[in-house]
Amino acid sequence: MKFFKIIFLTIISVFTVYYLVASAVSTDARNILKIKPAAGVAEEVLGHKIYIRTGCFVCHGEHRLGKSAPPLIPQFIGSIHYGRLKTIITKGLFPIPMPAFKELSRKNLSALISYLKKPSSNVRWTKHDIQASLFRYGNTNTGDIAVKPVAVKNLMAVVVSGIGKVWIMKGTKILNKFNFGDIHGGLKYSPSGRYLYLPSNTGYIGKYDFYTGRFAYKVRACRYLRNISLSEGGRYVLAACWLPKSIVILSAKNLEPVKIIPLKHRVSVIYGLFRNNVAVFSFMHKSYIGVLNTDTLNVSYYKIPVPFQDFFVDPLDEYAVGGSFDKGELYVFSLKDKKIVWRHKAYGIAHPAGAGFWFHKGKFYFALTSLNVPYVSIWRMYDWKFVKSIYTGGPGFFVKTNPYTEYLWVDDSSNPCILVNKYNYNTKKIFFKHKGIVIHTQFSGNEKLAYISLYGAHGALDIVSTNSLKVIKTIPADDVIGKYNYVNYQRMNDAALLGEEVYFTYCWGCHNPTLASIGPSFSYIASHLNVWGIKEQIADPVRFSKKLGYKHNAMPKFNLNWNEIKALIAFIKDSGNRNFWRNGN
Repeated sequence: MKFFKIIFLTIISVFTVYYLVASAVSTDARNILKIKPAAGVAEEVLGHKIYIRTGCFVCHGEHRLGKSAPPLIPQFIGSIHYGRLKTIITKGLFPIPMPAFKELSRKNLSALISYLKKPSSNVRWTKHDIQASLFRYGNTNTGDIAVKPVAVKNLMAVVVSGIGKVWIMKGTKILNKFNFGDIHGGLKYSPSGRYLYLPSNTGYIGKYDFYTGRFAYKVRACRYLRNISLSEGGRYVLAACWLPKSIVILSAKNLEPVKIIPLKHRVSVIYGLFRNNVAVFSFMHKSYIGVLNTDTLNVSYYKIPVPFQDFFVDPLDEYAVGGSFDKGELYVFSLKDKKIVWRHKAYGIAHPAGAGFWFHKGKFYFALTSLNVPYVSIWRMYDWKFVKSIYTGGPGFFVKTNPYTEYLWVDDSSNPCILVNKYNYNTKKIFFKHKGIVIHTQFSGNEKLAYISLYGAHGALDIVSTNSLKVIKTIPADDVIGKYNYVNYQRMNDAALLGEEVYFTYCWGCHNPTLASIGPSFSYIASHLNVWGIKEQIADPVRFSKKLGYKHNAMPKFNLNWNEIKALIAFIKDSGNRNFWRNGN
């Protein structure tokens, strides 16, 4: 089961579902399955021939170090017994599209497994190796060429894994296309939105400049990569590496290696917090949370009941919510108190990394899909509570929503996209004419468009109007997976998006984000008050207005709880970016 979980988590948690069609293995390659070992041919040599000719290297790499699928070396499969490996090879894995090699004879199967168990000497990757791999594409802005900054709020980076490409889109148009090898998703924007950091399975990280439409830097951080994140303020790129097991810290400016933190265990995922100088990570099979101080670059470890093989950090950066696939429970770890503060039985194998968040009637919520049962589960956040489960028709990967839609957009491993009303939990479906299964939805920065992946060898990217729920354009493409927008896929924006829903509940009648109305604009407030001043004005407007020198106060007291205030402050502080986010081109 461990091997299954490693591959399954790799594919699902960071939008890296890669498609290997059995027909891609040629007739000649299939014939090797029936060959008999020649006299005197070592078992490992024969196993290597079978590995190459059956096409295993297409996904697992020529040297078994991983490509679009995880490595096949003793560090990953050494503890997997022969019977389990035999089952995986001969029967394949579902829902991962790994073909079943039923034709393998017992001797050839034994030879292949013997080769997979052979130690690999190519797993080292030092700071010197990282530095030597660094490539600078040239000055992205020479100063003698006028470069007009592009507004990134409605740009969408689309990963087309079937051809190893990334599309940069605006609306329904593709503005740019470029190759980036074994890219698996998990792209990250710089805080300003100017740069896009792209990771590949095989450890490469690229820095793309939206102003110039080309790459600035590229480096190989390790031999096999789990995910990347940015530190607070965008100072560092943090790479969680599986080969070698480590956290690699790079300068976000030029991708120079800063520090390698060796690890004894394989990282599950790492997240940089946007509110302070901390990053949080967990392990696949070890029950600890790691907290990296991104000022000192030192790590502290905290014991938890089970490994967090999958988790998210809440939008206000106060809790890590995750759990183990084995236990079937959801745990809440307080990043302040460094301990578990709540636990509850999960509905099936929950997928926290695919959670969607929203606010309604003074309560914060999140929704999770399940990887093995046909339900989406609804939970309350901060006053932690399980609310209910909703039948969807199949297991799913992601839940997506935003302040301008009343729906949770859910996939269920089939063709329709399931829409769950956030307020009454009624459901409806959007069906698509093109082949492929719905695996991921993402919204444009102005929330008018939903980009939906129809994953498969003959799939497509469908662009849907979030108002009419009609498909307005279909772009055929093999294996479209993750889509990434600066507004709706940026951890630092999650709190502001929740705060926007708080704004619509309490504040919209008197305040506009950028324009003066009955009350001052939020952008004006953000430029004239610090965080504590805004907090005091919301919590006690009568008292604070007198403190500011006003004789009369027109703002009512809403008695918001502290989490509502924090979310609203995040929205107010970001209101200076409203034109950049919502109204620009």
